[in-house]
Amino acid sequence: MSDGKNQIKQMVNFILQEAHEKANEIMVKTEHDFNLEKQTLIHQGKAKVNESLQQMERDYDVQQRIAKSNAITASRTKRMEARDKLLQALVNDAYAAAANEPNKKGYKTLVTSLIIQGLLTLENETDVEVCCRNEDVVVVQSCLAPAEAAFKQKKGVAVRIALSKIRLPSDIIPNVPSGPGVVVTAKEGTIVCDNTLGSRLALVQYEQLPLLREKLFPKE
Repeated sequence: MSDGKNQIKQMVNFILQEAHEKANEIMVKTEHDFNLEKQTLIHQGKAKVNESLQQMERDYDVQQRIAKSNAITASRTKRMEARDKLLQALVNDAYAAAANEPNKKGYKTLVTSLIIQGLLTLENETDVEVCCRNEDVVVVQSCLAPAEAAFKQKKGVAVRIALSKIRLPSDIIPNVPSGPGVVVTAKEGTIVCDNTLGSRLALVQYEQLPLLREKLFPKE
């Protein structure tokens, strides 16, 4: 009877020992799994934080490049606007000077030259008319005979010049025959040489503007 109790006691002790070891094993494994999971979560958290920081740095770099590009573009735009403003001021001064030519002593000589140039442009036309402003009628009328003589001397051909009844606008109007100077026509106005100062100035502006830009604003 005593042996049976001892055996039962031993079996109980064995079972308790096994249960205790199993419990310890489970606790160790659980702690290991917990630490592993914790390390994994920490690693993932750090990775997300690093990725977030890197993305923020990339976004910042992009914003900086955009801001720099916008600043450069704005600076260039301001420079271009300033240059265009200066060029326009120079052009306006030139047109103002052209509009003032009739007030100078040499205007008659200038008009005579303009008529002669018109005649040479219409080289084969020997019967022409000259249009001018109301203000210039007297001056132009006095220039017709000298222009005829000069043309005959240059080309050896006589030409008849009449003062047209058509009058030009007094002020210079862009792209319109107008202002000081003359317009020489032939064949009832079907052949036209616009030799007004505004027209000549517009031609010079068109041809010389690139060169003017280059001289005023050399490349950096």
